[in-house]
Amino acid sequence: MLLTVRVKLVLSESPEQCLAGVRVSLYDRDTHDKDDLLATAVTDSQGEIFFSFESEDYTDAEDRPSWRVNSLPDLYVVIFNAAGQAIHSTRTDTIQDKLLKIMIIPIERALAEKHNLLHPESS
Repeated sequence: MLLTVRVKLVLSESPEQCLAGVRVSLYDRDTHDKDDLLATAVTDSQGEIFFSFESEDYTDAEDRPSWRVNSLPDLYVVIFNAAGQAIHSTRTDTIQDKLLKIMIIPIERALAEKHNLLHPESS
């Protein structure tokens, strides 16, 4: 089954200001197995990414035997700077067994400035 989720990066102090050109990875959090990387992409001029992935990309032993009935991915994102270093993760705030239409991820201005995530094309 194909699943889709939209991720949007915004400044926590100014949610109307998005973060464009930022690399983001989407993961499924697992308790006993290694977390599943679902996709990686770069935010567009609106600070958004549309991620699509198959249910087979996140289902594993801990999702069985009833995953087809009641288990959705436990989603979180990891945000990277231009050097490819992970600078922010929402793993501790994982959205469990719920597929949101949009995940709005607020980033503090200090972190965005420190890692040069603010660009003139950000609105």
